[in-house]
Amino acid sequence: MSTKTRNIKVSIFAVFFFVAITSIYTQQGWQNLNTTFGGGDIHFKNINTGIISGYKTTNAGNNWYPINFNGYLSFPDQNTGYSTGGGLLYKTTNFGDNYFMQNLPPGIILNDINFPNVNIGYGCGETGKIVKTISGGDNWFIVSNPLNNNYNLYNIQFIDSETGYVSGITYFLDTSVVMKTTNGGNNWNVQYYLPSNWGIFSAMYFVNTLTGYIGAASKGYMLKSTNGGVNWLQYNIPTSNRIYSIHFPSANTGYASCYSGQIIKTTNAGINWFLQTTGTGSSLRSIFFINDLTGYCSGENNTVLKTTDGGGAPIGISPISTEVPKDFVLEQNYPNPFNPVTNINFSIPKAGFTSIRIYDIMGRLVHTLFETQLAPGSYKADWDASQMPSGIYIYRIESGNYTQSRKMILIK
Repeated sequence: MSTKTRNIKVSIFAVFFFVAITSIYTQQGWQNLNTTFGGGDIHFKNINTGIISGYKTTNAGNNWYPINFNGYLSFPDQNTGYSTGGGLLYKTTNFGDNYFMQNLPPGIILNDINFPNVNIGYGCGETGKIVKTISGGDNWFIVSNPLNNNYNLYNIQFIDSETGYVSGITYFLDTSVVMKTTNGGNNWNVQYYLPSNWGIFSAMYFVNTLTGYIGAASKGYMLKSTNGGVNWLQYNIPTSNRIYSIHFPSANTGYASCYSGQIIKTTNAGINWFLQTTGTGSSLRSIFFINDLTGYCSGENNTVLKTTDGGGAPIGISPISTEVPKDFVLEQNYPNPFNPVTNINFSIPKAGFTSIRIYDIMGRLVHTLFETQLAPGSYKADWDASQMPSGIYIYRIESGNYTQSRKMILIK
């Protein structure tokens, strides 16, 4: 082999190696697919095949074609699904390629539908009415009007054929409410309600029979129940914008899409939430994740976003360098002492789930700065301690098997 040929092969190998390393270690975050559609509901049956806003892809979002199957979606199996918008309802048995209209009771306008199995389905909507089918949508009937005609129900989700939840608000904006049934919708009990100036219960998601979330806004809280809706706790979220959609691909990892282009994420079952960078100011109406890392978000102004790395790092973490460091490093915060904001620089030599938590001098956790998957590199994280009292704090990094702690001093 000639020296020239050998050099060419080495160069080609180096290029491929660089591309491979870049694709593995570069975090993409949320990418705008630059579609001509958006704003509608999302459902994916696998990593390649999904529907967004009446368009379908079979190659993971690289190409889309219109199917005119749009609205609020529910798919009880891989191919059988339902779509509703206004007073219309459609059914498909081949994942949206063909569909046919089904008849709702007169005067019913649905805001959401949910099928716990292929035969039994429920819908909720205007004037507080809830409808049901036990024949795969061939026939629908009003199962109950548990409140009164002054309510508008936004969300419905059934864990099984008998146990389900609805949430909504009065037309006169007096009260937001969530209700539960355990007998197939025949009877409903109010689980929780708040004055609606707390926020419209505009998004709801139950991970299982016990654990559920309700998103509203205006007060910067996410509601969570771990006992089937008997009790609800309020957890802080980093936005006061309206939440439109919530999705948990697993028990601990969840996402919510919001007004004005915001997406928030949790990796510890809703205890802490952080904002992500989306690159858009359009309101994001629907979010759906196929697994913890791969998901889509649909919004106004023909906005469709995709991520394959869980949305990237939280806002507040900035990469300093993409050069792969040799060792793990947690640097001393700067400035120190500080008031009220300080910077924490750190480096990780390999990709991994990484967190920085902050404790008081007694060892009590006071703040989780972030928990997320990070690529190798050097980063800067900011902590705003304006809500904390003066004192000594300990910050601790965990990444893979690596842990390290340092002290810092807040003086006000």
